[in-house]
Amino acid sequence: MRGIQGTVGLLMLMLAACGGGREAAWDTTSNDEAQEGTQVSTEERQTVLEQANEAWAGRDEEANVRRAIELYTQATQADRSDYDAWVMLSRSQYFLADCHLRFDESKQEEFLQSFEQGTRAAENALIANNSDFAERMRAGTRIEEALDVLDASAVPALYWRASNLGKWASADGFATLLSYKDEIRAVMGACLELDQEYYYYGPDRYFGVFYGRAPSFAGGDTDRSREHFETSLREHPNYFATHVLMAQDYAVKAQDRATFDEHINFVLQGDPEAGGPEIAPENRCEVRKARLLQEEADSLFE
Repeated sequence: MRGIQGTVGLLMLMLAACGGGREAAWDTTSNDEAQEGTQVSTEERQTVLEQANEAWAGRDEEANVRRAIELYTQATQADRSDYDAWVMLSRSQYFLADCHLRFDESKQEEFLQSFEQGTRAAENALIANNSDFAERMRAGTRIEEALDVLDASAVPALYWRASNLGKWASADGFATLLSYKDEIRAVMGACLELDQEYYYYGPDRYFGVFYGRAPSFAGGDTDRSREHFETSLREHPNYFATHVLMAQDYAVKAQDRATFDEHINFVLQGDPEAGGPEIAPENRCEVRKARLLQEEADSLFE
């Protein structure tokens, strides 16, 4: 058994070495990255941000998300120190990919690009948030070793960077995901420690996915997966993504069809507005995902 584990470990290292790479925002030679689009003056920024927020509120429509991205981009071009605008740009790129592009097979290249752009936007947010962190990262420090200079104010940027990066790596392939998994886990661990409640107990939701999805030799543990999902659901039962992910990543791994059906049915029979208007678009997106999972259910269980 020990020999098999050693062989598996070596194979994982080889795969990680072959994973796809990317250039982070702090790897660029200048903080003034080349940008495209209409430039706005500092005086016009407030109007642009108001228009961006209005477009974001209508994100059920793909065109509105794209408009929000365009406007948040203009706002960050005018003032690269605007942490909140960078975070919203990152979140908007994530939503475009996860709730619109993912359902269109003809847009898979853009799907990947949107997560990559969302990752970079969150990195620029972190640069704006903390100069010590920015200096460490530009000096080549691994992000896991630079997290100690950050406080809870950095959690939104950390969370959306990890969320975008994880989806990008998963879509790019197993080797890429393997090469980034330890980094993403460390970042989400910092989010869990600094602000466990962020985004409807998002850090717990992440670890529910991690422990459910990872093989046992890489830290997978269905009991821990269930504990994290249940923590998130206990606090925010009407945030549908947690139900969908628990069905997909815990119940399938545990081969627990009853739990799978319970959570998928909760989403399909629930009211997307139950959690409040601020997450109704996200919940409607999760209903679409739940329908697809329900269609695949018989093939997911032995």
